[in-house]
Amino acid sequence: MNLATLALRNLQRRPMRTTIVTLSVGLAVGSALALVALSGSIERSTAEGVDEHGADMTIMQRDASDLFSGALPEENGKAIAKLKGVEAIAGDLVMFAPVEHDRQKLMFGWPNDSFSWATMPMRAGRPPTRDESHVAVLGLGAAEQLHKGVGDDLDIMDERFRVIGVADYVSALNRSTIFVPLRDLQEASFRQGQVTGFHMKLEPGLSESEVETLKAEIAGLGRMFAAPTDELMRNDRNLAVLKAVSRSVSWIALTMGALSVLNALLMAIQERTREIGIMMAIGWSRRDTMASIVLEGALIGSIGCALGVVFGYAASFLFSSVPMIGDYLSFHPTVAMLLPTLTASVALCVLGSLYPAWRATSLSPSEALRRA
Repeated sequence: MNLATLALRNLQRRPMRTTIVTLSVGLAVGSALALVALSGSIERSTAEGVDEHGADMTIMQRDASDLFSGALPEENGKAIAKLKGVEAIAGDLVMFAPVEHDRQKLMFGWPNDSFSWATMPMRAGRPPTRDESHVAVLGLGAAEQLHKGVGDDLDIMDERFRVIGVADYVSALNRSTIFVPLRDLQEASFRQGQVTGFHMKLEPGLSESEVETLKAEIAGLGRMFAAPTDELMRNDRNLAVLKAVSRSVSWIALTMGALSVLNALLMAIQERTREIGIMMAIGWSRRDTMASIVLEGALIGSIGCALGVVFGYAASFLFSSVPMIGDYLSFHPTVAMLLPTLTASVALCVLGSLYPAWRATSLSPSEALRRA
């Protein structure tokens, strides 16, 4: 009989206990994976959404806590446009605003001549013309949620807008967003002359050193920084807090799972004291005895991880049914996202089995037989 067979047989001797402990590990892993998926999806969905607007880089306020809290003078765009390497620049205003009196929707305000309108994939209708005002283009998801189409009126912050188009973006963020002319959103929100940030297109063929020089020149114009769209969320403090909370809660959940393994193995060792004494008396080494018990913990952790992946995926996709979360985020857990949590879970289960294993082999065979 090898160590794996012995460990599996020992787990099968108490099926109810093994099942409960394995489920507890699975729930802990599933909770951790769901939290990691949530924070990762916010970062990825935001980057995907901004990337669809056709920008190479985004310029934000340096000390803004998140993407929505920036307040930059719109006039800064003229200075940025003069810098070498800038092909096009467009300010935007981003905020959540009341729509149809009782709904909160994400709003993007773009200048009528912004290059982002030109790259917008239209399902129906058209983007606004240069002088048009109080018009709106709805993402397809927003149009379906609001039951609005081309030609319908829409109330935004108690002002009447006319829907002139429906955009068929791919990202969940853009599909649930409403796009309006920048001037209209500035006036409705009393933020005349302000933008949240700037979208920037770079001239083709810029070298890495030229891009770095451009970023330094932008930083020198005021309290601004420029970042590629895929790195946009790295400076978001709210996301950093969410990640820290997610990691903390995940470690607590995984530690509780490891403690469940420790408790179950301690009980099993207590029940098998005589058996362990006999095994050691007939020639089993302390190392083999410890290895068989640690292997039991590793098996529980591995099976729990498999269940945790199922639970975590289920919880992640359930997020899509939660308003204000599923509307703007798409959940696609990746191997890179799952692997650290799964590795930590198995490692903690192994650590949780070390003390029971040491306790089982700390007695001599004669003492183990006498105590049984």
